[in-house]
Amino acid sequence: MANLEVDFCGVRIKNPLLAASAEPTLNANNMKKCIDTGVGGVVAKTMTDSPAMRELTTRAKWRFLNEQHEVCHGRLPRGFSLYSRSGLAIEEPKDFIKEIKKTVKYAAQNDAVVVGSIGSVEEDGWVSLAKQMEDTGVPLIELNFGCPHPKLMEGVRTGMNVGQDFDYACEITQAVAEAVSVPIMIKVTPQVTDLVHFSGRLLESGAKAVTLTNRFIGFVPDINTGKPVIYGQAGIGGPWIKPLTLRWINEVHATYKGKVFISGTNGAYDWRDIVQFIMSGAHTIQMCAAVMWHGYKWMGKQVKKLEQFMDEKGYQTIDEMRGIASDAALKYSEMPAEVAKVVPELCNNCKRCLNVCFADAMQTGKENTWIKSENCIGCGGCYSICPVEGAIEINPI
Repeated sequence: MANLEVDFCGVRIKNPLLAASAEPTLNANNMKKCIDTGVGGVVAKTMTDSPAMRELTTRAKWRFLNEQHEVCHGRLPRGFSLYSRSGLAIEEPKDFIKEIKKTVKYAAQNDAVVVGSIGSVEEDGWVSLAKQMEDTGVPLIELNFGCPHPKLMEGVRTGMNVGQDFDYACEITQAVAEAVSVPIMIKVTPQVTDLVHFSGRLLESGAKAVTLTNRFIGFVPDINTGKPVIYGQAGIGGPWIKPLTLRWINEVHATYKGKVFISGTNGAYDWRDIVQFIMSGAHTIQMCAAVMWHGYKWMGKQVKKLEQFMDEKGYQTIDEMRGIASDAALKYSEMPAEVAKVVPELCNNCKRCLNVCFADAMQTGKENTWIKSENCIGCGGCYSICPVEGAIEINPI
């Protein structure tokens, strides 16, 4: 049986799946429900000293959107979007600390970990919140440099506004790292030019891990009303965004392999996605949107299916999978020359491949399509559109 344990910043976690910092981890009761599913741990809703960020959560709104970016209304497509406006933990720090302590105690009884999350409006506040969080007994603290998305008040930098200012973010990171003894991880916004460079600077400033990544800001009009969905701009993520998230995990893993721990978030819907996150270089995977639709038990099911997959493929540990796809990645200039081949006995001569061949390689005959090899560049368009599995092969030259 596969061993799902991971070492994350020196902290043992029984499996790589964590409940992300969001409504499912809003308080001790919610976090208990997450832990009961068998996940490795929870990232608590972000504790803050900002009344504005706390009040925002009391008016939180979210919608699940389909491929046309319309409200799903009961049917959730695989590539859905979660479009939402929310804030941080509702309780003041002195009260939310009690929620964290309850959860830490319960997690210890169930072989799970609690990651504390904090967000402030000034450097001293970040340090103060980190010290308070450390005193609860959490083994890790995440600094939320990605959420909330809006600028709540003039002259105040929070969430994403901090994550877009590399110098300020690194100042906060260094101050917190020097003030606490537990490892700190930084949740970053994807709305910057270079997360590889930023991750390196965060490591130099004292961070042990990065959480890649928070959500983008989106804007969705309702064409029937002429008004924006949930009143305006909002954070947007979900399974559709996974390749964008994995791109950054791939690059950070490749650049700082062995030097940084990566917690992947934004895009993980099920066990298949968890595997892809791991193969891209993530140590842990945080899940949110799928839980908000399917409920808490969804996470437990994905842990079991991850274990089944590993057993079927012969993976003994998570480490055997971590980063293998990133390590095998080639540069554009390194791609091999390939050519397509039609398997005549399988081709039904539907001619769909003719529409996607722009090299004039696909040719049509009376019984089946064939390939003018000297024209073929092996792009794979025909392979993708062919409705008969195995009818077209892509082979090295």
